[in-house]
Amino acid sequence: MNYRAHLAHRSQVLRCLRDLAVAKAKLKELRSLFYNLNYRRRCGYDHEERQRFAEKIIVLLLTVDALEGPDFMVRTAKKSMLEELEGMLEIVDPQPPGKERSFNRRKFDLPQGGAIPNEKTSAANNAVKVINTGKGK
Repeated sequence: MNYRAHLAHRSQVLRCLRDLAVAKAKLKELRSLFYNLNYRRRCGYDHEERQRFAEKIIVLLLTVDALEGPDFMVRTAKKSMLEELEGMLEIVDPQPPGKERSFNRRKFDLPQGGAIPNEKTSAANNAVKVINTGKGK
């Protein structure tokens, strides 16, 4: 890696860290509202306020999800923020048991067969059988 590539990589990481810091400041504001008991009571009976708060969470969730960083620190910070935001959203705007959210980030890009297609499962089971029979001999 030459010096120019090093500078480009470092600037990309720093840019992502700056964007992450801005998102973290917004998360801190949302967290303070979330743990404010008076605000939670108001959201309990005021549907419009609850909807506005849920929209703020969704906007921040999508913003953080769009961040792409080449550094491990960026990815772990992003993951923890996303988990916290998803938890807040689940409490503020719960979905009925049979209905899933349309923007669930863990499932939208998976194949139609679910998380692990049946062919991959059977192939993995066959590999385990072959390994076990090899150990037995």
